[in-house]
Amino acid sequence: MNSRSLSSTVFLYRLGGAVLLAAAFTSGCGSGASPGGATGGNGNGTGGIATSAGGTTTGGAGGTSSTTTGWGPGGPTGTGTPATVTVDPGTTVGMIGADFTGFSYEKTHIMNGSLNSSNTNMIALYKLLGTPMVRVGANDVERCSWAGTGVAPSQPNGQPFATKITTGGVDQLCGFLAATGSKAIYGVNFQLGNVTASSAEAAYVMGACPSSIVGIEIGNEPDKFGTWADQTTDYEKFADAIVAIPGALLVGPACTSKADVTFAAPFADTMTAKYPGKLTLLAQHSYVAAANTSGCSVPNLQTTTTLLTGIFDAIQAATTKDGIPGWRMDENNTCSGHGQQGVSDTFLSALWAIDYMFEVAKRGGGGINFHNGETGMDGTVPFYYEPIKELNGVVVQVQPEYYGMLLFTQAGTGPMVSTTVTTSAQYFTAWAIKANGSTSVVLNNRSASTGVSVTVDLGSAVSSASAIYLESAPTGNLTAAAGNVTLAGAQVSVAGDWPRNAPYVQTVSGNTVSVYVPAASAALVRVLQ
Repeated sequence: MNSRSLSSTVFLYRLGGAVLLAAAFTSGCGSGASPGGATGGNGNGTGGIATSAGGTTTGGAGGTSSTTTGWGPGGPTGTGTPATVTVDPGTTVGMIGADFTGFSYEKTHIMNGSLNSSNTNMIALYKLLGTPMVRVGANDVERCSWAGTGVAPSQPNGQPFATKITTGGVDQLCGFLAATGSKAIYGVNFQLGNVTASSAEAAYVMGACPSSIVGIEIGNEPDKFGTWADQTTDYEKFADAIVAIPGALLVGPACTSKADVTFAAPFADTMTAKYPGKLTLLAQHSYVAAANTSGCSVPNLQTTTTLLTGIFDAIQAATTKDGIPGWRMDENNTCSGHGQQGVSDTFLSALWAIDYMFEVAKRGGGGINFHNGETGMDGTVPFYYEPIKELNGVVVQVQPEYYGMLLFTQAGTGPMVSTTVTTSAQYFTAWAIKANGSTSVVLNNRSASTGVSVTVDLGSAVSSASAIYLESAPTGNLTAAAGNVTLAGAQVSVAGDWPRNAPYVQTVSGNTVSVYVPAASAALVRVLQ
């Protein structure tokens, strides 16, 4: 990765499509270092999710169009819709940990030689995000079965993807987790009904890399096969065998969007009562809509729909009621069915992902796993929504959604604090994190036509601020492809190299910072007080 030294204590990054305001970024930010000085793109400290008073605006892409965006010493310039963002650093509304971001994979992925300790490109892309959590399972978990002792898959390899899981494949995954510092949710087959095989696989995993395993997930989206009452007895046979394995914990039920109340909630009641202390994460899935339907559209990705936030709230309620340590959206993305070309693989997915992550955190969630796959996994339909595009086990493209994940991790870790937005601007949101002794404010503008002139009020005197931007080319292009997306003025290579530019210094006055956020962009601003 490229390394550069930045001696200034205050700087801004220019990012396509998103702006991050920040002050007092530490000097010497280099390869994999965050503006806060932490490695792997994560800062330390506290952070908070914004709330909206005056509301996060919705509606069409209308409104007063901004003037042509220019670039000055402080970054982009223009005349946009006024917005005031009031940050309340004393009110924590969520928590963001180092593994909040993550990736979900089809189970066959561990048998194509991709997730291994010698895949330096994938490892570098992980480390740029910090220590993202891995989840292996999804639909292919029900096509896969445990074959026991066997060699590791050759690398790289492609179709047809092996469905017989071997000790060698598990060993490779463990090596990948050790190399990245990540932990994994590991899925085993449920629908074949072979308790002996699935528990033997879980036992081998727990013996191979116990410190890297968050928990064992039994099956995938079991609500597609019947109600929880219909499946409880069979599920408990698997759970009995798995919790008997030293150190093994459970994650589940990994239901579809439609089953948060009807399946996940009663599942949580049953499992916590029968296996006290063994259900470590309540897991849920969600997508905006199905691919190639009217719901999978640009307008639906310009907002975080109440369908999604309602799911988050339901899972949080079940987690709280039953005293579960936490919950996680462990398979998610834009549109189910592998995404939709021209929507899921465009710049808008990056801006959508930013708000999706903050909404989960705001509602008590512990993280997100964005789903990935290769053509030939889970059927024959190509994958369009993956953050990291692979072919035959080799990284071939860093997709737009990855840039949204990168901006999010650059904002830092810790408590999210309350943020109130007052504006008539459509598709504009703001979020804040107390990170590494400073405040990170993320300003997200999903309007294709209108810039936003933002005044951020921190409630007490501001000494300095700087920002980086997430952008597309040309400006305002929500459907730009991967090659036209930048964060801090630079693209991320398949080798994980991000030769980012220095941030832009922002204008401060009293308690406030002034930031212009162009159409279809986001800004990450770090503020020093």
